[in-house]
Amino acid sequence: MKQHSKNAKYLAEKFKETGIRIIYPGFEDHKGHEILKKMMNEEFGFGGMIAIDLVTSERASLLMEKMEKEGVGYLAVSLGYFKTLFSNSGKSTSSEIPEDIQKEMGLSEGLIRFSVGLDNDIERTWLKIKSCLDQM
Repeated sequence: MKQHSKNAKYLAEKFKETGIRIIYPGFEDHKGHEILKKMMNEEFGFGGMIAIDLVTSERASLLMEKMEKEGVGYLAVSLGYFKTLFSNSGKSTSSEIPEDIQKEMGLSEGLIRFSVGLDNDIERTWLKIKSCLDQM
């Protein structure tokens, strides 16, 4: 769990630097940050889940396909594995939720959820992701 959380924090910070909207409970502006901070074991961090918003499902799909091709991880519906997995929830697991309710929830059609893996070299993983973003 320590590595899972450490890697997610690293990627969340890198995504934030790019200006892409990022959702990560380790950031103070996350609405659940304070309550999670009170409940969590600091040694294990804020967990390994992050989400980025690329606004459209087309952009989200393109990035996920590029990341899979580059070996970053795998497109998935379920997000539990030791390797990085990513999913476009609005088009998969949450697709049964009516569009107006998705918007109320802040679930953009371009939202990509990541279960960040146990990569030993997360900087290399980020460089692969950044390359995929740059190609878009």
